Amino acid sequence: MKLFLRILFSILITIYGCKNQYEGIPDINVNIYINIQNPQYQNLLGMGSWSYLEGGSKGIIVFNLGNNKFLAYERHCPYLPQNSCSKISVDETNIIAVDTCCSSKYQLIDGSAIDGPASLPLKRYNTSFDGNIIHIWN
Repeated sequence: MKLFLRILFSILITIYGCKNQYEGIPDINVNIYINIQNPQYQNLLGMGSWSYLEGGSKGIIVFNLGNNKFLAYERHCPYLPQNSCSKISVDETNIIAVDTCCSSKYQLIDGSAIDGPASLPLKRYNTSFDGNIIHIWN
């Protein structure tokens, strides 16, 4: 009986423990290369700078964290993602992202929810930087 319960518990953990926390946000393949020397992306050169990109479900925000580290976030809000209006935009502070649909706010330095009904952080993409090229992928 104990063995049966262990196996059942393991199966349940596998099924429910690996659940996609961003359920409702389509999992779109992302594989983008950006040359920051390109005039179109020169606004990413300074620490705290950011830019919108096409890609992902509703677009991507790239944020320059400084020290040659870039973060990339999905613009599809994780709170009630089924709402057609759920789209993240950077506010006038340039370090906070807001979904005007649900009024949730997120820090761009780590993607965490800081205000509103959202509790999940922004969906983050992998990034690497070689001094000229930012690679964004999932």
